[in-house]
Amino acid sequence: MSACAMECVSALMLRSECVSGVSACAMECVSALMLSASSAGDVSEVWWGEACKKVAKAVVFVDAAAAEALHWGGGLGRLADAGAKNVKEFSSFEKGGERDVKATFLLSGPVRGTTATTLQHIIQASRFQYCVVITAAHPSVHSYARYGGREVDDAALIAELEQSVLTWMGNMNYTVEILYIPLVVAPYNEDLFFMPAFTPLYPLLSPDVPRIAKHHQAVSRGDKIKPPTALSEVEFHHLPHEMRVCVRQLVASLHSLLQGMDAREEVFTLGQTAHIIGTELDVFPPARQRRKVATNKISLVIVDRTLDLVDACGHGGDTLMARIMALLPRLPGHCIDSAVNMAPLCNVHPSCEWTLVPGCLAPQGKERRASEVLRALVTAPTKDTLALINNHVLEVGGRKEPPPSPDSPSKEGGKGVGVQSLKRNIQQFASDIDAFTDNAALLQHTPRGDHLDRLLTLEKRLLQALGDPEEASPFTQILQLLRSRKGHAVTLDDLLGLMVYVTSLGGGGAFTRGEEYDLVNLLSQAIMEDKDDLSDLMLELVGEEVDEVSALKTAQRVSGQLHGLATAREHLKNYRSVHVPGEGAAPACYRGVVARLLGDCLAATQGEVPDLEYKSAGLKDIIKTGFSLFVNVSKPSPRDAPLTLVWVVGGVTAGEVREGGRAVTSPTPAPPTRLVIGSSHLAHTEDTLLKTLQPNFFLKGF
Repeated sequence: MSACAMECVSALMLRSECVSGVSACAMECVSALMLSASSAGDVSEVWWGEACKKVAKAVVFVDAAAAEALHWGGGLGRLADAGAKNVKEFSSFEKGGERDVKATFLLSGPVRGTTATTLQHIIQASRFQYCVVITAAHPSVHSYARYGGREVDDAALIAELEQSVLTWMGNMNYTVEILYIPLVVAPYNEDLFFMPAFTPLYPLLSPDVPRIAKHHQAVSRGDKIKPPTALSEVEFHHLPHEMRVCVRQLVASLHSLLQGMDAREEVFTLGQTAHIIGTELDVFPPARQRRKVATNKISLVIVDRTLDLVDACGHGGDTLMARIMALLPRLPGHCIDSAVNMAPLCNVHPSCEWTLVPGCLAPQGKERRASEVLRALVTAPTKDTLALINNHVLEVGGRKEPPPSPDSPSKEGGKGVGVQSLKRNIQQFASDIDAFTDNAALLQHTPRGDHLDRLLTLEKRLLQALGDPEEASPFTQILQLLRSRKGHAVTLDDLLGLMVYVTSLGGGGAFTRGEEYDLVNLLSQAIMEDKDDLSDLMLELVGEEVDEVSALKTAQRVSGQLHGLATAREHLKNYRSVHVPGEGAAPACYRGVVARLLGDCLAATQGEVPDLEYKSAGLKDIIKTGFSLFVNVSKPSPRDAPLTLVWVVGGVTAGEVREGGRAVTSPTPAPPTRLVIGSSHLAHTEDTLLKTLQPNFFLKGF
């Protein structure tokens, strides 16, 4: 164990006797305490184990992102089992009770700005004598958030924060602990994980470049750094401060995760935002130190979501998770889990449905069965997943499924277990509260929608029309639907989704200048016609004031964002097109960037993937890379490592997760390879549209 890890152990053991003065090395990370972990879930388990040591007899305040990670990492029961007295939202409207003397704060970001103000309000409104602040932001992230690029002593900054907390507590002799434990991982299964704290970080598009240049000129104060004129010129130092802080924290979190896995990574990127993140991870000083001593070689591939939004905003996919993400609302305050209506299982009168807590997908009750279902949701065909769920329901119900009668075929045509059959079997639990409670993870009602099927039919028709000279262009068909949307029972949200679908599918040839002009006119007119019935998505795009000016500006902005999306792949070689035209009897089809990239990364054939950018931090690697230009030496490839970790910036889809599983199990004679996929969240249509059709979250107002 390194000296830094030993110091970390000592600091954690002695911290309860100290008032202030934690070292930067002690703040470094609890991951230094662990041996090599096999998955992100294992690493997260150790982190939560350390955090739970600090919650005994405490009232625990948890912010939204940390709460979502906890939701997938054991839930509130974990904190209760560790001895927590109470758990509350991290909010200025909350405080400790009269007898609460200890508080633990679980925070997903640096303690500054609104977070610091909220922390101050809670502490000053309470009577705490012992405060533990657990932050998921690395000490260097705190320093960067506070002082930018200036070199400062991390320990001095943490000591200053401790003094502030003691001042808020009202007695400098009370006890304060500041710990860095990156509680940001939401483990789905051993090969898929999320970091919901980074959901706001979305890849840049070309329309963001003028906004970045405008921001850069406003804050540059006469420096000689030239503002970017193209997306390919945007680097880390061009980004707004808040976006740089977010990138730094993502880099530090990935480093801590890799540290917990004792991993030495080779970094590959695809896309400009991925390039920025990969470069920062490559030169991150703690990561460079880790790579010198780590023993497990892995390949880290970072890819931008905006290179391909077809699956992210489409309504296809043959996994049940894709249907769930399209049909169900998100669980309030969450970006991964879905809210499931539990009324059909509880015999509740419709007027009382609002009193029910919604169901969710995160494992509850029988963990083994729930975990098996979770994996099937993203890796198995829908009918196989329904059959699995039905078998589990029958198992916990203590009976067997009667064989289907040949004279009465099911609505689904007798092919496997249908939804209606599953619903009948689930209903037996409605009057058995004990069985219902014990097996809640399996008994969650997921409705299906005919509207989703109609949209899927439209998408298939547009896919076949793209590039077909005998058909009207896909965008012309969408504009016709925009004119007659009420008669075809489609909403503005649906039509925006189809626009993004076709634009990402067709690239630069998706629409003509004339179609763009018609789009602006028709969309602005449609917004005014529907202004009294606009959805939450449309109101977010248009703003509070819905008038002719805001409608026109919204339509123009949508057009500009679609332009940027259409050119997102123009610099690529292998992945420039995702549309495969029909030939003979074979219809046109879609081949996604991420799915193809996963297959190429894991293929047995030798040769590099041309569009992947390889990062080399050390002088030795740079010399080797340069030397390879003069001799017949190939660059490193993701397939060189026994484990490949793919991080998708901006959300991953259930279909891409399934394609990753297929790539690993393909019969191609390749060395044994393991694939792990990570992202901020599961991408779904509404979230994708909101982030694609307006300026980047960190560039609003420019």
